[in-house]
Amino acid sequence: MPASPDTATVRTWVAEARVDLADRLDALPAEAWDADSLCAGWRVRDVIGHLVHLAETSRARMVVEAARVAPATLNGGVTKLARRAGAAEPADLVRRLREAGGGGFTPPGIGPVAALGETFVHGSDVLRPTGGTPRPADERTLAVAVFYRRTGFAFGSRPAAKVRFTADDAGWSVGPEDGPPAHGPGEAVLLALAGRPEGVADLTGPGADRLSR
Repeated sequence: MPASPDTATVRTWVAEARVDLADRLDALPAEAWDADSLCAGWRVRDVIGHLVHLAETSRARMVVEAARVAPATLNGGVTKLARRAGAAEPADLVRRLREAGGGGFTPPGIGPVAALGETFVHGSDVLRPTGGTPRPADERTLAVAVFYRRTGFAFGSRPAAKVRFTADDAGWSVGPEDGPPAHGPGEAVLLALAGRPEGVADLTGPGADRLSR
């Protein structure tokens, strides 16, 4: 298992990832912002509104705001906040994501690598269905993949826990060495670990077949 990067390094990666995503969003046509994302029930603008809100908020403020708009369920509150933030003009959302790149919000009990994962996965959620270009896989993608497997943040005890994932474009693997292999782009690996069937569809091998079932 690769060593985990230190907190300062991950925070720098988060800021860079947000700015990189903002740059990629600049190329989206206006109509793409109202298209469906890979995040079920959320439009592209809702997903980016969510990322902007996370970048701009604090942990205490997030809990208070989510409870205020949907006191019965935290997830419901997060969805309402995402849609409210996403109602802004696309140019404003891109500007705010870029300017708030260094924001330090993370879910309670979880380090900044969670924010990195949110940025990468939600970035793919909006770029894939709109023809945008996702970022290539590298050591940063690996850090998120390791985190997802270690914490059970995504699939937990589902079949993904036994799969050996390999990012063919980045040269890294995660998962038990004797597990059924699943190969493909590192971005697809990350999406598969985050529970996106679109990521699983881009993987090959017995492990990918297992996930598909």
